[in-house]
Amino acid sequence: MIPRNNVQKAIVAALAALSVSACSPETASEPASSESQAPDSSAPVTGAAQTARKDISEIDFGTDGGDWANDGECDDPRFVGEGMTSTPLLDEDIKSDATDCRTAYEKGELSLK
Repeated sequence: MIPRNNVQKAIVAALAALSVSACSPETASEPASSESQAPDSSAPVTGAAQTARKDISEIDFGTDGGDWANDGECDDPRFVGEGMTSTPLLDEDIKSDATDCRTAYEKGELSLK
């Protein structure tokens, strides 16, 4: 059996050897090519990152019958975006905050989920 002191020395030596080999020019990785860089921010967003924007005429915003209608924030949980309220969303507010949601949607501050 190897004395504990020798085991610790062996581990430290092995880690040091790995650290040195990882830094050697033969194993250093090449700089990232332009192909692996982030995409151009001016390119259109596609796929899962893209949120579909329906034509406003296709959306039933409902009425202003909710308790929080006309407060400047959309409370309808069918929407997402900066025009939404920061309070918890309730199913009872679906189609009950038409003016706030329509206004925010027109400004581009909301999208349907």
